Amino acid sequence: MNEKIELANAHLAAGRLVEASTALAGYLRENPLDVKAWMFSGATLYRQRRYPEAVDYFRTAMRLNPENPDIYADLGVALRADQRVGEAEAMLRESIRRNPKNPLPVFTLANLCMSQRRYPEAEHLYRGLLAANPDSLPALENLASLLIEINRPADAMVLIDAFLIRNPDHIQGLTYKAIALDRLGQLDSALEAAQRSIVLDPPRRLEMRLASYMSLVGRTGRLDLRPHVLALVDEATSLSLPDDAPERWYEAERNALRRFTYLFPYYGIKDRDLLKVHRALGNQIAANFPPTILHPPTRPGKLRVGYLSYNFGNHPIGQLLSVFFEAHGHETAELFLYSLHQQAPTVDVDLYGQRIQATADQYRDCRNLSDRELSRLIRADDLHVLIDLDGYLHGGRPEVLATRPARIQIHWLQSLAGSPAPFFDYTIVDRVIVPDAERDQGNGPLIRLADAFQCGEKLALSPILPSRANEGLPEKGFVFCVFGNWLKIDQEVFDIWTKILSEIPDSVLWFTAGPTPESMNTLRQMTADRGLDPNRLVMAQRTPDKSSHIDRHRLADLFLDTFTFSAATTTTDALSAGLPVLTKQGCTAQGRLSESLIRAVGPTELIVTTADDYIETAIRLAREPTELAQHKQALADALPNARLFDAKRMARQFDHIYAMTWQRYQAGEPPCHFDVPNDV
Repeated sequence: MNEKIELANAHLAAGRLVEASTALAGYLRENPLDVKAWMFSGATLYRQRRYPEAVDYFRTAMRLNPENPDIYADLGVALRADQRVGEAEAMLRESIRRNPKNPLPVFTLANLCMSQRRYPEAEHLYRGLLAANPDSLPALENLASLLIEINRPADAMVLIDAFLIRNPDHIQGLTYKAIALDRLGQLDSALEAAQRSIVLDPPRRLEMRLASYMSLVGRTGRLDLRPHVLALVDEATSLSLPDDAPERWYEAERNALRRFTYLFPYYGIKDRDLLKVHRALGNQIAANFPPTILHPPTRPGKLRVGYLSYNFGNHPIGQLLSVFFEAHGHETAELFLYSLHQQAPTVDVDLYGQRIQATADQYRDCRNLSDRELSRLIRADDLHVLIDLDGYLHGGRPEVLATRPARIQIHWLQSLAGSPAPFFDYTIVDRVIVPDAERDQGNGPLIRLADAFQCGEKLALSPILPSRANEGLPEKGFVFCVFGNWLKIDQEVFDIWTKILSEIPDSVLWFTAGPTPESMNTLRQMTADRGLDPNRLVMAQRTPDKSSHIDRHRLADLFLDTFTFSAATTTTDALSAGLPVLTKQGCTAQGRLSESLIRAVGPTELIVTTADDYIETAIRLAREPTELAQHKQALADALPNARLFDAKRMARQFDHIYAMTWQRYQAGEPPCHFDVPNDV
């Protein structure tokens, strides 16, 4: 073997990809007709994500040997990675025509079809691969993912169970079983499958099965397992995202990182680690979806501002933003809304989607657009500023944002500590969520609003008080309202809540509906284990509309906040109904949400600093109706002028943001932190 080839192999074995490419380039200068060397070099460049160069090397190999079907396959894979979808499909199909037994081009073509939402064709290709090799894990995983994505989890379970009969302790098989059972609503069975996977092979990196386990533990109310989750996540974060080796961050599983950006805040994981996950994910996406051509000079006229979201409907985002968009001024900015999902009126009974659509100068229904098509549409609209509202939530399109379809790109509402990704210039937060001491830990440039990071809508309440009996509440006794996402409930706060219950006879904790009936039973059993009547945990049923949900808050006496991830929309709802909210100052951005919202209303006496203060305050207010009445009156007096419900003020602050970011862009100045003035 040639010494340069041997050297390249040695570099590859040691993980030195750049050095391997250099050695191979030296060999090819001396042996320009060696087809295998061109293919070897192309594969090495591909591993470095140097996709255009890899394409060129594979094309050279094809010119030298146009009959080799493997070259067509490798070229198709590289073209797909380089986002040249049409050419990629042609090469993959030619490879399959020449050698139908090679699974690589079939698998890659199936993935390409799935990415373009050509689900029937993708399913046919995956099933063909499984027919030839029933234990092909990549084909099984992707077909199961496809079936789950198109809401056929039962079909996915058939595949997974058949695989597990042959491979009962297969880790990935158990992981996909947990995911499919989760989609079927069988959360306890899903947790059992996830736990078996964890016991057989404890995850040491940030991978999907750890994310699945983390989510299931939270949603099933298994507070006893949360410390185990935290221990696993702490070790996995250190190994997957080592501070001294940022190049290894590219090896982390991208889909898992996306889940962790959502899950970390619910477990109170420190902002520093959450921001590392955001940076790793943002850099991975940016590396795989590079920016396209530079923007030409802007057309004259008003600033063109776009908002991108999957949730312009009956969703907390849509509920919060309908009144904001209605208050939006159109004198200085033209408003473009890019909707990634349309909700049927039977689902969006409050018609938030219609309200939002009516506010736009230009409303784009983007449901069926591919990433490339959506990027082209936004680019054609020639935006000055694009504001993303979803981040890495389900339905978000960070791959589109990575191509830089707008000149200035800002994130708002999801990642509250910051969004450190190459395709986000700024993140909009506020001064409470990210105080001065917390905004230089890798957050990325932050724009801090003068008031709370969001605004709310104060709905007119019925003159008739709702009935406690209709809600399953006792006619007498103190009602502690603990509405919110179940993932926010941890052992510390639940222990505190039950301690408060034990001190206040005849009081109840009023929860929103849990993910399953079993999850509520789990909490009730833990309540019984503490010597309390489990029926003092009352579950609120889902209401048909937003106004009736807010209206029933008036049946409660005090809203108790969670600690690790405090309430946001639920705090806004409670305050709008005149229900005082007791919160403790948090240690993370998400832990300071309620504090931010309360301060934007006015009275701050129920913002405490310690868990002991929280307990003492809750017990005192339950025992002292006069003091509680004073808090309710102070809140009622503050509501008419509360900044939290002043959508026009919020819209003015955003006008300032548009102007300031565009001014910096025109001046060629890089993004940096800035605060919106209080007097805007």
